[in-house]
Amino acid sequence: MNAREKPEPIEGQQVDKVYERKLAELIGTTPKALERKRQRGVLPPGVWEKIDGCIMYSLERYNEWAESQWGSPKASRSPGAPSASASHGRKSDVAKRSPILRRPKDLQQQPVYELR
Repeated sequence: MNAREKPEPIEGQQVDKVYERKLAELIGTTPKALERKRQRGVLPPGVWEKIDGCIMYSLERYNEWAESQWGSPKASRSPGAPSASASHGRKSDVAKRSPILRRPKDLQQQPVYELR
């Protein structure tokens, strides 16, 4: 077995440690995106470790970290109650700058003439 191949789980046990490529596949992102998150410090070192020159992630710790990023704790949500937020997890609720409005062509500033 190659050092970079995924180890086979022992019967009845779940695999917790996976390579960056596999985690990216599982969560629907790219290995490069995970690498950048590590470099920027978004993903804390307990979620990932460098082992024999390879980056490995703990699925359990990643899931705990991802859950902690949600606004409300898991216990306060009930499965039958809809969320009070209308944002659906989007960042669009943050105040945005209003676009710079241009004057209509007929309201452009008139040239100023100087009398001598």
